[in-house]
Amino acid sequence: MSSGGFTSISLAGRWECGNCGASGNGWYDEEDGLILQDENGQPLDADDHDCEETS
Repeated sequence: MSSGGFTSISLAGRWECGNCGASGNGWYDEEDGLILQDENGQPLDADDHDCEETS
């Protein structure tokens, strides 16, 4: 099951959207599942990521 344009997430590190190039902190927690933060350090759900042009 995949979501959005995410191409890679490390167990401890960063995520990057292969579609729009957005990136932020991301890791997988055994209890909470996939944990993401946006570039501002705010919690982000993978399903809430909308690809958008960055300036």
